[in-house]
Amino acid sequence: MRKTLKALLSLSALALALPLCAQTSLTSTTLSSAVTSASASSIVLASATGISAPAPVSGNVTAGPTYTELFVDQEAMLVTAVNGKTINVVRGVSSTSGATHASGSVVWVATPSQLYTVQPTGSCTAANTVNPYINVQTGQFWFCDTGTGNWQPVFSTGTITPVATAAAIQTVAQTFTVAGLAVGEPVAVIGQPAPSSLCPLVAARVTAANTVSLYFTTLTAAACTPTSGTYFLMAPRLNIP
Repeated sequence: MRKTLKALLSLSALALALPLCAQTSLTSTTLSSAVTSASASSIVLASATGISAPAPVSGNVTAGPTYTELFVDQEAMLVTAVNGKTINVVRGVSSTSGATHASGSVVWVATPSQLYTVQPTGSCTAANTVNPYINVQTGQFWFCDTGTGNWQPVFSTGTITPVATAAAIQTVAQTFTVAGLAVGEPVAVIGQPAPSSLCPLVAARVTAANTVSLYFTTLTAAACTPTSGTYFLMAPRLNIP
């Protein structure tokens, strides 16, 4: 009980610290259609923002080309060409394996140096890190806590788009898939997009395996759409020695 209380207090402190974290934040999008083959050479995304094909650094003949790497469901893919939202890729890079993926799966956009194959160790400096730190081997996400200088394991919703609330003053839950959550465990939201002042997020609860319910309160008698973006969660069990 004392360990659980200690962990929950740590979550409260971290919630205040994390919005001021790293200088670089990874972006994410989603698959517009399912990837039905583990060897398919192209995928279709909801957005191609931040994704580029390999290109040499202009004016520097000694520099190598720059690359974009994508990460979805524990598979890393190397981008070879971009045609609108259709992306040609090399499957299963960075010691991962090609796999099938459902439509709507979250896709993280990074450079190869911003994705990792080991867990972070030691202390960290938020201003010098990329958040989230993603271990492509395990699918685990981490944040660098500005307050303690320690790595903190987190869960990510990826980019989500809550639906508009009804035109009434009320609090209503919307459910989203977050792999790894266990039924009944407490969670705290430690990072989120800037909330709407008229329908802010007020609570989060694990309501089924791999499912989080985010509770948005509507403070107006008109319909209101909560903020889209990536929400990060922490469960106390991840921080209890």
